[in-house]
Amino acid sequence: VDDLDALFDQVDAVYVASPIAAHHDQAIRAIEAGRHVLVEKTMGASADEVHAILASARGNDVVAMEAMRAVHTPVHRLIREALPRLGTLRHARIDKLQYSSRYDAFRRGEVANAFDPGLGNSAIADIGVYCLQPALDWFGRPRAVTGGSVWLANGFEAGGSMTLAQDGFVAGLSWSKIAQGVAPCAIHGEDGALSFDDPADLTYVRWHPRNGEIETLWEQAPASPAASMHHEVNAFADQVEAGALDEHWAQVSVLSRTLMDAHLAR
Repeated sequence: VDDLDALFDQVDAVYVASPIAAHHDQAIRAIEAGRHVLVEKTMGASADEVHAILASARGNDVVAMEAMRAVHTPVHRLIREALPRLGTLRHARIDKLQYSSRYDAFRRGEVANAFDPGLGNSAIADIGVYCLQPALDWFGRPRAVTGGSVWLANGFEAGGSMTLAQDGFVAGLSWSKIAQGVAPCAIHGEDGALSFDDPADLTYVRWHPRNGEIETLWEQAPASPAASMHHEVNAFADQVEAGALDEHWAQVSVLSRTLMDAHLAR
């Protein structure tokens, strides 16, 4: 087919994987056609767009879910379930810094989609979300947020950092599309710490008791992102089967985009 309405006539659900600037209109059209939608992260180009997609899904008795692959994996849940071992949480550091394969072209003067701000794209929406959404799920809504970003000459937000402050606990997040990270991530409590690598594609999680031997809780060989995509699809299918949105993940989607909007406006 070469028409969205003709496509909707042929399917039960739609995966919206277009540039972020197109997510809202395409998702709303699918929802109004009575189709469930799995919308690639970040769900919308603003919090208002995310609210509108979710509200339309509720009003049309279909499911809309953000395809945030990492938070639906078993290892993400493993970290969440291990947090009580740390005692009172005090500090966290969650980084996702990668040198984009398209950045060399940008440095030569060629602007690909990955660095085009006109597409609703930004490093925080493309990369920072892998730090932000796990932090919101693990630690909850922050009471205060500060941070800043690195901007390229064409107005593209290419990297940045954000500090989420809770009572007695601070989480620092960093992301980039123009620099390669080398340091591990960690969550520190009074009784120990967890260390792990890439929050988007974890290969290990280690428990570091304040007194005692380090224990590996999770370890696997590096795999392609496609190898873990079935977890988000299963979560989406579970919501479709239940006939309702999972409100926890809906609120994480709204809050993460709200924090992105405030950060980009600084």
